[in-house]
Amino acid sequence: MAIAPPRPGTIFTGTCAWSFDDWRDVFYPHSLPRNRWLEHYAHHFPSVEMDSSFFHMPSARTAHHWAELVGPAFRFCPNVPRSLSHEKHLADPSPEIGMMRRLAAELEGHMGCSLLQMPSSFHARPAEHRALRGFLNMWPAELPLAIEFRHESWETAHAASLLARYGVAWVWADRLALDREKHAGFGFLPVTAKHLYIRLLGDPRTKYGPDGSLIHHYGRLQWPRETSLEHWAVKIRHHGEAEAVYVLVHNHYEGMAVDTVRRLSEKLGFGMLSVGLSGGEQLELFGDGSAR
Repeated sequence: MAIAPPRPGTIFTGTCAWSFDDWRDVFYPHSLPRNRWLEHYAHHFPSVEMDSSFFHMPSARTAHHWAELVGPAFRFCPNVPRSLSHEKHLADPSPEIGMMRRLAAELEGHMGCSLLQMPSSFHARPAEHRALRGFLNMWPAELPLAIEFRHESWETAHAASLLARYGVAWVWADRLALDREKHAGFGFLPVTAKHLYIRLLGDPRTKYGPDGSLIHHYGRLQWPRETSLEHWAVKIRHHGEAEAVYVLVHNHYEGMAVDTVRRLSEKLGFGMLSVGLSGGEQLELFGDGSAR
């Protein structure tokens, strides 16, 4: 199915995934069954990052069901499978591209921007440049794409110009430590496509314990980043000419992603209503009842 382009200037805010047990009782009503969580989520936010596709693609039946639970303007931003990014390092991308094409059709017009996350081991060396060019040559132009590089060697005008040649967005990722929040929205942030893709992730070094386990619960605001959110709001408003702006927030950014999205939306002037932190139902996302 063809993907209808968003209204120019549309801002799709949301969180990185929607199924977190820590959100029960503080965002999801206690009595709400898990199979209705996406429906509830979509009443409050216009997009979500589909991290599950990074590990395994949803079945056609599941994708169709998800599409039925959300409103017409809602967008899913699926991760390209890790088999391509982390295992094959972009070699032989045809199978994964086929998966993403099928997913776009199964989501029935709710496909937003796909996210390709490259591992930190993927450096800007000649072989990797060739692999990236080969992948970009094969990626279908009708599917918006954003690429997140985890190694600083990619932060060059040459790499940015390569993405720009194909209209692929350079992910603006905020992984700053809390004591450096005043630097949010600055740094190497090239515009390489008609759409922007921003990920507010937080400091990954404080996310896991020595054994690799998560050491935080994400049911409340824990590390407010007011200055960071102010900077990002200014940055986003400055790029109001973008065809679409995707802003996806991880729980670890401030401790509870839904609260971060609510506050960022207010700074952007959405007039967003309470996102239901008390667990109450709410059917409108914006104060004037309009979708955005």
